[in-house]
Amino acid sequence: MKRSLVCVLILSFVATMFFAFTACKSSNVNSVTYDPSDYTESIDLTKYKLVFEDEFEGELNRDIWGDTRQGTRRDGYWTKNLAYTDGDGHLILRTERRGSRYCSDTLEKTVTGYNGSNVTLTYDDCYLFGMSSFGDLNDLHVHTDDLVGNVILDKFESLGKAYASFMERFDVPILSYDREQYAPAITEEDLHVYRAFYDTAMELYTYYSFVKATKSVDTPIERSALIDASYGYTMTFGSVDPYKIDLHTAVAKLFGCETKAQLHFLALELAEIYYNYGMGSPSATVTNEAIENGCFRAQNQTFIFPVAFRNESQIVLTYVIVDAGYRVSVWVNDVTALLRAVNYNSDYYTSATIRNESFCKNTLFVTGPEGVYSGAVRTLDLYTHGFGYYEIRCKLPSTEGIWHAFWMMCGDVYSEENGSTDGVEIDVFEYLPARDAVNCALHWDGYDEAHQNDHLRFENVNCADGEYHTFGMNRDEEGYTFYIDGKKVWETKGEGICYEEGYLKISTEYGEWGDWVGELDPDFEAVDWVIDYVRVYDKK
Repeated sequence: MKRSLVCVLILSFVATMFFAFTACKSSNVNSVTYDPSDYTESIDLTKYKLVFEDEFEGELNRDIWGDTRQGTRRDGYWTKNLAYTDGDGHLILRTERRGSRYCSDTLEKTVTGYNGSNVTLTYDDCYLFGMSSFGDLNDLHVHTDDLVGNVILDKFESLGKAYASFMERFDVPILSYDREQYAPAITEEDLHVYRAFYDTAMELYTYYSFVKATKSVDTPIERSALIDASYGYTMTFGSVDPYKIDLHTAVAKLFGCETKAQLHFLALELAEIYYNYGMGSPSATVTNEAIENGCFRAQNQTFIFPVAFRNESQIVLTYVIVDAGYRVSVWVNDVTALLRAVNYNSDYYTSATIRNESFCKNTLFVTGPEGVYSGAVRTLDLYTHGFGYYEIRCKLPSTEGIWHAFWMMCGDVYSEENGSTDGVEIDVFEYLPARDAVNCALHWDGYDEAHQNDHLRFENVNCADGEYHTFGMNRDEEGYTFYIDGKKVWETKGEGICYEEGYLKISTEYGEWGDWVGELDPDFEAVDWVIDYVRVYDKK
C-alpha cells in the first residue's frame, strides 16, 4: 500500500513538473533574450539606394503623413494634434491623459412654457451661447485650447454646405414676426437634398459625439424640423402642423429666450462676433478657439452653433444656423421632444417642472471622454511602396502601459483566401516596455477566427536607454528580414511572399497586452516618443 502511494506521489510529481515545464516553455515560444553579440550580420546599405526619406525638418508634411482615423483606438484614442514636429528635426508622438472637460459651475434657468408651466433648464458655465458675458472674446480660451481633429472640421464644413444647398431651393419671403408663417411644399427631390443635411447633422452627434446618451438617438427624418427664426419661415417633416403651433417660440424658450426676436438677435450678434474674429485671424475661415467654444464658421460663411438638450430619455439636438445673408434658422432633430421640453401645450405636457440638461461643446465635440490619447500618422493613399528596406530611428520611452509601433499594411490584410501572399500586416517593430521587449511580426488572413501570424520577441533589448536606436525590415522575393541597430535578428516568410505594396504607420497604442506591456501609472500625464527619421530603400 505504501509502495503504491509512493509511486502515485512520484508520478504526480513527475506529471506536475512536466506540465509546469511545458507551460513555462510554451509561454516563451517565439521569445528570446536579446544579446547583441549573438547577431553579427549587418545590413549593407551600399547595396541600396534611398527612395524615400523624412527627417522631420520644419512642419510635419501632411501631404505624406496623413492622420490615422480620429477617435477610439483599442482602449484609448488617436488624435491628430498629438503628432507634430518639434522644430529640431524630430517627429513627436505624444501620449497623454485627458478628461471630459465638464465646465465648473452648474447653473439653472427657469423658463415659462406656453401653458404657464415652468421648465428648469440645467446647464454649465459654457453658457448656451458660448460665452459667459455675451460677446466677450476673452472667454474663448476659458475651457481648453486643445485642437480638434480634421474629422470634425470636415463634417462641419459638409453640414454648412448641405444647409446652403437645401435652402437655395426656396425663395423665402421676408415676413414680419406677426404675419402667418411660410411653409412651402416639399418635393421628393427637396427631401433628398434635405436628407444630406439631416444625415450629416445626426452623424456629428452620433459618430463623433462624446455625450454617451446621444449614441442611441435614432430619430426618423419625419420628426425633424428646420425653423427660420428671422422671417417666420417654418419647415417641418412630421405630423406637427406649423400653422397651428408656433415652433419659433418653442425653440426660443428651449434656448432660454423669452421671445423668438430675442433668439434672433442673440444669434446674429454671436455670428457677427465670430465672423469678425475669423476674418481677422491668420487661420482664415476656421478658428480653433471658435470650435472649442462650440461654434463653427464654414467656408461659405455659414455660422453653426450646436447644443443638445435632454429631457428625461429624449434628446433634442439643435443647431442655430446663420447663413451668409444673415438669415437665422434652427434645426431640431425631434419636434415632439422639443415641444415636451418646453411644456408647449396640454398635448405635450408631462409635468409641472421638467429638469432638462444642456450639454456644452466640450463634452459634445472636442475633448472627448476621459482616457489616454495618442498621436499617430500613416501614409494611406499618400505614399505606398513594395519590396525594399524600411528603417526608423527613434528614442523610445520606458513608460509601461503603452507601446510603440512602426508598421505597414500591404494589400488586403483582411483576405482569408491566399495566406499572406495577397495581404499582410508587417510590424517592423513594436516596443513592449514591461518586458523591455521588441516584437517583430507578420499578420494575415484578417483579424478574426482565420487570423494567422508569425512573430519573434526579443526581451531585455535595453532600447529605452535614452539613446537613439534603429529598427529595420527588408522585404523581397525571399521573405522578410528584421534588423535592430543594423544587425539581422530574424527572417521569415509567413505563409508566402506578398507582392502588394503597402503604406506606413507610426503609432502609440494603449490597451491590454498582459505582462508584455504592463499597466499605466494612475498618475501618468504625458510621454513623448521622439522619432529622428524614416527611410525607405530599394536594392540597386
